Amino acid sequence: MASRKRQGAELETLETTIAQWKQAGKQVVLTAARFETLDETSIALLEQARALGDALIVVLHTELPDGQVKAEQMLALKCADAFTVLPEDALVPLLQRLQPPYYVLLGDYTERDLPAVEAVIAYGGFAVVLPRARPES
Repeated sequence: MASRKRQGAELETLETTIAQWKQAGKQVVLTAARFETLDETSIALLEQARALGDALIVVLHTELPDGQVKAEQMLALKCADAFTVLPEDALVPLLQRLQPPYYVLLGDYTERDLPAVEAVIAYGGFAVVLPRARPES
């Protein structure tokens, strides 16, 4: 398998990268979450999201000063091709700007996720929910 360039990206760089991927016929997948911890379940969900396409972009939601630490954790993940760190309220404008074909919601889907899903559907993209596995009782 060819090596993938993983990077923390500014929006302009990310936009250019996605355009190049799309031009090359790659299916781009974008997901966004807080990732308070990158546990085995979170990593498995990210790997499932990556399997939906050819390139995975991870948006880290944070307004915390430890955003850099989380970004470094993202670089360590082999499944993420690129990532960026943004506050949650920047997600819908980001989706509208980048228009990734797939937007993946990781874990529990709630009504607060609806604006992002609606934005993706409005430009013709697909929203996919990958729920966290529930422990068996």
